[in-house]
Amino acid sequence: MSNKVEISPEQVREYLLNNPTFLETFVTSTQISNESFQRWSWRRDSHKIRKSASSSAISSTNLLDEPRDILLSAYKTRNGILYEMASACARLANCEKFELLVPGREGEESVCVMKEETGALKLRKARKHRRDPGFILPLIDPTEKKLGEIRFFGVINDRDRIFLGLFEKWASACVYFSQLYRRHEAKSNGAHPPTTPSPSPEDVEFIARQRKLNAFLLEVVRSLFQDIERTEVLISKVLQFAQKLVDADRASLFFVDHRTNELYSRIFDSGLEGNANVSISTDGLKEFRFPMGKGIAGHVATSGEGVNIANAYEDDRFNSDIDSKTGYHTTTILCMPIFVRKWYVLFLIFKTKDYPSFLGLNQRRQKNVMGVMQMVNKKGGGPYTQVDEEAFETFAVYCGLALHHAKLYDKIRRSEIKHRVAMEVLSYHGVCNSDEVNKLKKSVPQAESLQLLENFDFNAYSLSAVEKPLYAVYMFDTLFREKFQYPHDDLIRFVLTVRKNYRVVPYHNWSHGWTVAHCSFVTLRKTHIFSLIEEIALYIACLCHDLDHRGKNNAYMKSMSTPLAMIYSTSVMEHHHFNQTVTILQQEGHNILQSLTREQYKECLSLMKHFILATDLALFFKNKDRMKDILTEGSFEWDRKDHRSLAQALLMTSCDLVASAKPWSIQTDTVKVIFQEFYDQGDAEKKNGASPIPMMDREKAAEMPDLQVGFLQGICLVCFDLISQVLPATTQLLDRSKQNLGKWKQLAAESKSKQLLIEVEATKKSADDNNEENEAH
Repeated sequence: MSNKVEISPEQVREYLLNNPTFLETFVTSTQISNESFQRWSWRRDSHKIRKSASSSAISSTNLLDEPRDILLSAYKTRNGILYEMASACARLANCEKFELLVPGREGEESVCVMKEETGALKLRKARKHRRDPGFILPLIDPTEKKLGEIRFFGVINDRDRIFLGLFEKWASACVYFSQLYRRHEAKSNGAHPPTTPSPSPEDVEFIARQRKLNAFLLEVVRSLFQDIERTEVLISKVLQFAQKLVDADRASLFFVDHRTNELYSRIFDSGLEGNANVSISTDGLKEFRFPMGKGIAGHVATSGEGVNIANAYEDDRFNSDIDSKTGYHTTTILCMPIFVRKWYVLFLIFKTKDYPSFLGLNQRRQKNVMGVMQMVNKKGGGPYTQVDEEAFETFAVYCGLALHHAKLYDKIRRSEIKHRVAMEVLSYHGVCNSDEVNKLKKSVPQAESLQLLENFDFNAYSLSAVEKPLYAVYMFDTLFREKFQYPHDDLIRFVLTVRKNYRVVPYHNWSHGWTVAHCSFVTLRKTHIFSLIEEIALYIACLCHDLDHRGKNNAYMKSMSTPLAMIYSTSVMEHHHFNQTVTILQQEGHNILQSLTREQYKECLSLMKHFILATDLALFFKNKDRMKDILTEGSFEWDRKDHRSLAQALLMTSCDLVASAKPWSIQTDTVKVIFQEFYDQGDAEKKNGASPIPMMDREKAAEMPDLQVGFLQGICLVCFDLISQVLPATTQLLDRSKQNLGKWKQLAAESKSKQLLIEVEATKKSADDNNEENEAH
């Protein structure tokens, strides 16, 4: 017979308390029926309610009796009924924190109904909470109209949700029938029953308060953004507006320095936080700095949450040493953060592709805090109210935008100043000096050279470094001296500065720019079809068309992802050349177009851009195809704008290619420097792991004559042929290039013969070596 062990209830209770996991596993197992589990849960919650009611001296009868009396006395106030209903629901569910939201007027967002200590109801804008409510109870009247919703910030179990749902239906019906009764009362008294419920006193107060706040904010925006370029004035105004908004005695604004994890202030009113250090900023202004985690302002900056302190001396974060030093007594403090708005942060995140920042945005809210505003001692006594907090939150949006853009403006202004300083330095080194101007003014052109200057065959290499700018000035004077007014010293400075802004590269240098300008000079002297503005634009464009050329073509610029290629998507270097031209014209003492009218000046710049962009051979192929079609049809007309523009572009390309139409001795010297520049680019491409085209491969120099034949036939002769048909005065360019083509073909044939002979000799030598080797074996 087995012995039975007696276990007392106390032993069981002690075991279960020491082994909660066992109890949880047993209670939630399938051995316990759903009915038993629900019954136990019901009994537990009922016990909690009874205990809560007992501890607060409220009996279960009073739990419903007291709200019933309030509901009956407040039947005329809808929001009052709804609030008491929400309060009763929260007590029924034993939830300490709840919120009642009701629809705003005229389609506005929902507003929150709150009750002050005096018992008066207030309306405020619904606030966003850091955590979502545990349960939302919608309030729907019998006509399916939504009266509002109750948000419970706590755990609500299933049983309480059923009770709350039942209670809500009866209470919502109560609100609905109270509205009907009010209309009946109004009709019985002879008044016209309102079609819509009249606003409650708190509605009227809320609307009036919002209108007052809106008017205040309008004044804030108008005033702040007028002074956005003066940061110190803006900060002073922000402080004044903040004091006025919440009726504060004093206000302080601290900025957050995330780099050093400090708060700093350039304008300080009172109550400087502990551990402050006075320092001098980079712009020479005094700053008060202290660690970001210290004091009330530091706490707000770190947490991103505002604080409303009714008694500063009871808060451990408050530093009373400042009051001791200044004699000022701090009582109440409202300290609120000022954010860089989230949309701007998201923009920066996506711009920099810092997606982890996006994922952790809410967890790192303090990163968005740009400053902290601290208001001290509300005038008239008393603490800062929730209405003050809400008003400041709205104010902080405009305040943050104004301060943020003021900072951006200050950075832009400083960058602009630095840019101007850099431009002054560059202009000193990139603009001609007075000695160069005086030296050129004393120089006189040679009569023999002037006579040769009127012909396309003129050799620019025959001129010295001083003579080229001298003759460039002479050509401009010859073309335009009698046609429009310009300061002659400005013309000299302009030409000398253009020369200075050509880089020292083998081909696309100042000599090439001068040669192209000379070709336009000869063309304009031989023709009279262009207007004054067209002639000015053509000559200046030719002289400046390769300014600051780096000896590399557009394809290289794009393949190497150079800064210029990032600025311009097409015609990279040509756009840069035009911008450099405009930059020189805008330099003091260089604007040779100053006497033109506004319209003439705009037209001249537009034509200069058109001419310079035409030097991009990628555009030439489209232009020549269009001109071929027009000439084949026999429909070309100078009076047609599109035909004239096409002819201008082809003339500019012809001037740029004029080296191919020079006498043979000049042509061969020019080709040597052209290919020297090509080979330099090819070497750079090889160094970067790219394979250059044959024209730029130094190892294929033997193919140069053949490449020149292809260049002359495919581009130069085609261009000269088309332009000679619309401008017969340029026929010499076509004739001379044909002569050069014949000589290049001869050189190409000789080169091929030599190459063939070399290959034959190499083959013969190889065969002889093989025979000798075989005989040796």
